[in-house]
Amino acid sequence: MMNRLAFIFRAIITIILIWLAMTVGPAIAGVNVIIPSENTVEGERIVLGNIATVAPDSPDDQKLADLLAALDLGPAPGPGRKVTLRRPIIEQRIASSGLTLSDGRFNIPAEVTLTGGGQNTGQAKIRSIIMDHLAKTEPYVSGRYELLSLTSGNPPVLPEGQVVYRFVPLPSSNPSYLTGTIFFSVNGRDAARLRISAQIDLQMAALVAARDLPRGHILSEADLSESLVAYSHAKGALRETSQAVGQTLRVSLRAGSPVRDRDLVQTSMVKKGETVTIVAQSGGLKVTALGQAKQDGALGQTIAVINQDSKKTISGKVIGPGMVEVMF
Repeated sequence: MMNRLAFIFRAIITIILIWLAMTVGPAIAGVNVIIPSENTVEGERIVLGNIATVAPDSPDDQKLADLLAALDLGPAPGPGRKVTLRRPIIEQRIASSGLTLSDGRFNIPAEVTLTGGGQNTGQAKIRSIIMDHLAKTEPYVSGRYELLSLTSGNPPVLPEGQVVYRFVPLPSSNPSYLTGTIFFSVNGRDAARLRISAQIDLQMAALVAARDLPRGHILSEADLSESLVAYSHAKGALRETSQAVGQTLRVSLRAGSPVRDRDLVQTSMVKKGETVTIVAQSGGLKVTALGQAKQDGALGQTIAVINQDSKKTISGKVIGPGMVEVMF
């Protein structure tokens, strides 16, 4: 009788163990979860499957693996920012989801550091934005420039998406120094801003003295040349030789010095009371007569002249030393 009862008891125990192995065993040990201590996350939420390896042991365990992979661990850090999750926090969030640690084999470090992913603008991008601004803005278009230095904060890390930037410079009377703010938007939404300052070597085309020239010298084309000069020295400088030829220097100039309008006085080619030649021409007909200047006159100026033959006062334009042209 005792042997029969022992046999029945052993049979019942065997049936219970087989049932437990069939219903509980695969769910406890069927998924392996490995979380590295560092990772990068994108998007707005931290999802376990995006920061860990979630591997089912067999196809029968795939459903549980999918549940674990979809587990939400909280808000993700912004682009370029970091957040640290400690093991107890991760375990608590697993438990609050309705799953338990017994639902898989978890390898969780003491701390998990996550960095928000995104687009890194970098110094090269910031420099290209400033160079693009210079290429489209006066007076850089009219001169030659070189970006000597560029100072800014850390370039922003932007969310994924279509990036548009806008540079707004601060008003300045000196284009050799540039300050302003770059505004970034991603997918039509404001994303970041960055303040910058830059130093620029800006040179402008100007008329300069081809050699040392003394005060009182009347300029000719041979005395002048065109050159690039620093913006700080180019202010007020003439650009065309026609603006200076025939005029008199009121100051001496060293070779390479810019020629400014304030450095020049108009050269009198006709003096008051001087006998001048009056020239009148139309088509192929040219008539000359003598006259007397009633006032001083520089090249191109209109002055009053008395015709010595008719004794009439007429107006004429100074066209050279002692030469006045009238129209008829």
